[in-house]
Amino acid sequence: MNVAAVTTAANATILVVMNEQRRRVLAHFNAHKALSPERAIARDALEPALQATLDQLRAQGIIKDSGDALSYLDADALLTYEKKMAKSGRIAVMAMVPVLVAVAVVVAITFSR
Repeated sequence: MNVAAVTTAANATILVVMNEQRRRVLAHFNAHKALSPERAIARDALEPALQATLDQLRAQGIIKDSGDALSYLDADALLTYEKKMAKSGRIAVMAMVPVLVAVAVVVAITFSR
């Protein structure tokens, strides 16, 4: 078994899961139209598996608190963050993750024979 290929596949899978959790948290706030302090929703309404992602988005300033365990999505902060990430090239890397996973699986199968 090729350890490097397996490690690459595992890392790519983790990135895919993280992106999916991020998408789900953002979609939750969008679905509830929680885009301002006046429309804030309860943070604990998210399933427990998404709480770490919510905390990360709060630390990044994308999800903002408005008191009493309520939060909202700051669309301007999200846009700023996405522009920053695009400039650094990380979004392009994330788009390549499925390709990297496929290549890693093929390599792992090839070298395991």
